Order: sequence, then C-alpha cells, then structure tokens
Amino acid sequence: MYDVVEPCSDSGAYRAVPGEELSLEPQSFEEELEDKGYEIKFSSEVILLVVHPELDVELGIYPSGKLLFKTTDKEVVDRLFDEFSEMVEEQFDSKKTNQ
Repeated sequence: MYDVVEPCSDSGAYRAVPGEELSLEPQSFEEELEDKGYEIKFSSEVILLVVHPELDVELGIYPSGKLLFKTTDKEVVDRLFDEFSEMVEEQFDSKKTNQ
C-alpha cells in the first residue's frame, strides 16, 4: 500500500506516502491507539497527532494516509511504519467494505 518511506527535507522527520489514493478519517484511530497506550496530542479532520508510549516519538496521521514520523532514527521509523501501515490498511479495508 505504501511506496515511499523517506526523510523529509530539513525537518528531522520521515514520511510514508501511500501508493494509492486513500481517504481516511484519522479520528477513527483514536480509540484503538488509546487502547495501545498512545497519547493523543491533537485530533482534527486534518491530522491526528499521537505519541508512542515507549519510544516517545510523535506521529502524524493524515486523511490522505500519509504518515509523518518525527524522528531521524531509521530503526524507530521502521518499527512504527510496520505498526501504523497495518492499522491504516485495516481502516481503509474496513471503510471500503462498509461503503
């Protein structure tokens, strides 16, 4: 589902961009993330900002499916990417099924 995980220029972050057009509701992740111990820092129709409970890394989830990992540690990004790309796929598949 995702084609690219790459460093953002000059921002100290990595981004993951889906290879296909997605339409997600970031707030739909809130309950699942809270159950997993994530801190919800900010929630709107435009972005959901959360902090990983163990890694203390902030992550942005956008309606387009884009993920923004606010860290320069590639190992942390890989771990978070695996976790979040799976959740995004589940949300997207669920939304498609319910349409």
